[in-house]
Amino acid sequence: MNSNNAYLERLALVVSVNEDCGTAVCEYGVNGLCGACTEKSDDCVTDIFASGQKTMAFTLKNTCDARVNQVVRVGVPAKSLLLSSFISYVIPLVFMLTGAGLTFWLMSGHENADIYAAVGAFIGLVFGFVTAAITAKIMQNTIWNPRMLGVLPFSPKCNTQQK
Repeated sequence: MNSNNAYLERLALVVSVNEDCGTAVCEYGVNGLCGACTEKSDDCVTDIFASGQKTMAFTLKNTCDARVNQVVRVGVPAKSLLLSSFISYVIPLVFMLTGAGLTFWLMSGHENADIYAAVGAFIGLVFGFVTAAITAKIMQNTIWNPRMLGVLPFSPKCNTQQK
């Protein structure tokens, strides 16, 4: 398998289609497609609106000519998971350690150098989170956008009873 084409996939239900823009609004439940499964499986579909469970909605390009109430495969490139983890965790951590280290180095002769280092770490952490947020905002419409990978030729049925 070519890692450039690896996707993290999820099944979603098309709830509306905008023919003018070429987009589709899709939803999926937190636990499986409809949100009713306790096994968190993606192979069931029931009425997503009647389940009463939390659902997530998102808009994506309708590249597969999907219609309302069809189940589609939606994917996000796997490399985006690594990049988003790096932006979310590593950037703030590096800023925090840099802030602590620089402050401790600058205040090394002072008796409260540890307190200043803690303040420097906090300030670095804040700058790191701001930098991560700006970076995520800039890259928002790049690899993180979900893509429609295909329409299921059938509508899977739920094997468990809704609670």
